[in-house]
Amino acid sequence: MEEINWIEMMERMQDIRHFCSLYVRRSLKGGISSAQELDVLSRLELSKAHLTPQQLVEAMGISKPAVSRLIDGLEKKGLIKKERSLKDRRSYWLEITDEGSGQVRDTYAYYLSPVYELRRRMGSADFNTLTELIRRANDCMKDSNFKE
Repeated sequence: MEEINWIEMMERMQDIRHFCSLYVRRSLKGGISSAQELDVLSRLELSKAHLTPQQLVEAMGISKPAVSRLIDGLEKKGLIKKERSLKDRRSYWLEITDEGSGQVRDTYAYYLSPVYELRRRMGSADFNTLTELIRRANDCMKDSNFKE
């Protein structure tokens, strides 16, 4: 059995937390207020076709009521708009507004700027090694019983 050295593990955990506090930014005030809002907007921005609420439910893996709340909130903020189907007036597809596109661009520039800086300082090779190891760690823990 592997020896448990909790002091060493706590030091490593502190290093990981310190890394996150340095490089993971919090949301901008007055902008996109949650990761799920950013997810919806990003999917709409990157989609080659119009998306329906049901497609968002399937893509995001969250409930229909949760998607409906996200849509309503983003529509009130003027970041998306609903376009009614001409065939079935009860259904609609979603479109990101110019304001929504700008918010996505600004949010990603804000969130990712520390990561770009990290890659610049580490060099591409070390940065790629770091991110590959993080990806492997995530894969190892994906089906873990340690989740909350």
